Amino acid sequence: MSKSIPNVDWTNQLESVIRQFVKEKLELIMREEIKNFLDIEQAGTSNMRNGYYQRNLDTQYGRIEGLLDPRDRNGEFQTQLFAPYQRHTGWLEEAIIRMYQSGMSTREIGTSYQDLKLKNAKKIKVSTY
Repeated sequence: MSKSIPNVDWTNQLESVIRQFVKEKLELIMREEIKNFLDIEQAGTSNMRNGYYQRNLDTQYGRIEGLLDPRDRNGEFQTQLFAPYQRHTGWLEEAIIRMYQSGMSTREIGTSYQDLKLKNAKKIKVSTY
């Protein structure tokens, strides 16, 4: 007899695989960005790679932890994927605006926000969006 994976475990594993895939692709894009930045825009200068720093990014796929963001010695490189101190993608703001436009109350949106942000959600003031 074969054992089946409980539905919740399977969903968690799938979400984890998707987050890992997104993380790998974002890191690949940023590595190529810094390579092109140093080879083309900084050609002829002494600027070079200077390791990585880790950041967390909240996406529609969940929180991506430990995303390796490359840096250069002069501190001039900035990825085009997100702003310097951005910690979440714009999907959440868009979802809140769409809910409000469709007639949901701010209380209902606040409840939905808790579901969207998953376990470690903070309370927000929806009317500020």
